Amino acid sequence: MKLSRNALAIALATALPCLPVHAQSAAELQKEIEQLRAQLRVLSEKIESLSARPAGVDTQEFNRVVQKMELAEDEADKAGLKGLKFKGTMEVTYFNDQLSPATGFDKARGNGGYGAAMLEISKEPEEGVGWTLRLMPLGATLVHEATVSVALGKGGTKLNAGLTPDYSGYEYSMGNLNPLISNNLLYTHSAASNYAGVGMSYDLGSGWTGKWMFGQIDGAINRKAPGFAYRFDYSMGEYSGIGFSGVHFRTNDQSVGGNADLIEVDAYRTRGDLTLQGQVSMGRLLAGAKDASGADARWWGLSGLVGYKLTPRLQALARFDYIDNRANGGGIYFDPGLNGSSVFGPELDDAGAVVDPTVGANRYALTAGFNYAVNANTQWKTELRFDRSTGYNFLDSTGAYKQMNTTLGTALVVSF
Repeated sequence: MKLSRNALAIALATALPCLPVHAQSAAELQKEIEQLRAQLRVLSEKIESLSARPAGVDTQEFNRVVQKMELAEDEADKAGLKGLKFKGTMEVTYFNDQLSPATGFDKARGNGGYGAAMLEISKEPEEGVGWTLRLMPLGATLVHEATVSVALGKGGTKLNAGLTPDYSGYEYSMGNLNPLISNNLLYTHSAASNYAGVGMSYDLGSGWTGKWMFGQIDGAINRKAPGFAYRFDYSMGEYSGIGFSGVHFRTNDQSVGGNADLIEVDAYRTRGDLTLQGQVSMGRLLAGAKDASGADARWWGLSGLVGYKLTPRLQALARFDYIDNRANGGGIYFDPGLNGSSVFGPELDDAGAVVDPTVGANRYALTAGFNYAVNANTQWKTELRFDRSTGYNFLDSTGAYKQMNTTLGTALVVSF
């Protein structure tokens, strides 16, 4: 680096006031100028060395950080923590139920199977083997899923075994995956809850995927043959898709619904601000008719949901559900009723008497609400729901028979 004449002049001008005020010889003055030049050369060399040093973090410090990361990865591998993932959901819901004498945070109020808390631990496939454990402490059972998967060659084919939730429908068990608080009528009444057994899943190419499982359906001890559940999906591009699923099993264990055949088709389309989801189901419960004739209970139903983003964070929602249950005095796969009443049995009058034992009560439900995204992991939901039956099949807390039930609720859902 060469010094310019201007820089040298500035340095000399700075140094000259420090010279003695008395006269100096030319030799002394020349000596001091040489000393200043030497000091400037040293300073110039230091500047050049700093300029030549590569930008970024200190090399030694960087190497220490890399070494620490490698040691941490080694320790994680030894402890079996490599590829371990944690997910969770917590939902606090407040419902005002017209049939209940009280309001509160009881998740059993109203009509819907919504989860209040969930913790999921999963392991990414290592040498083709992965697993998932999902716990729902306030659900019907503590363990919601406990599965292991083994990759079989290439192409996405896997062997799956364990306990897995039902395949059917467009709604899910976890509140963070559903825009509304409650689930639709088909989810809560005409679908299985889980399967325990062994099966396979496939990536069939061209947008097709499939999976199936042999085993126990909802804990039934199948004495004749294991139950069979399956689902096939077709993705019609980025925005739309359709799925077909079914469950079939035979058992003498009537406590879990007896012999059943459940079939459904669901579809979705989401593009821009508009979301459309729908489902059509049909089923039969062998010898499960409510008219005591020994005939089969038969039903069909549909559910449709529309969502529209009023703002990027605020979504308006409406859902309509219907189940036709008139055949053989009614009867459906899962009928817990409300306050002990069989809402899918024969139509009742306002005094609770059976109108016609061979005609079952149909069910409707209209739900409207809003979903506001507080942030990426938090949803605030509000919901107003009207449930109606063709008979007076709702029993309130006073013992009166009603044809309609109304619930108003709000929920805060946090997930991670």
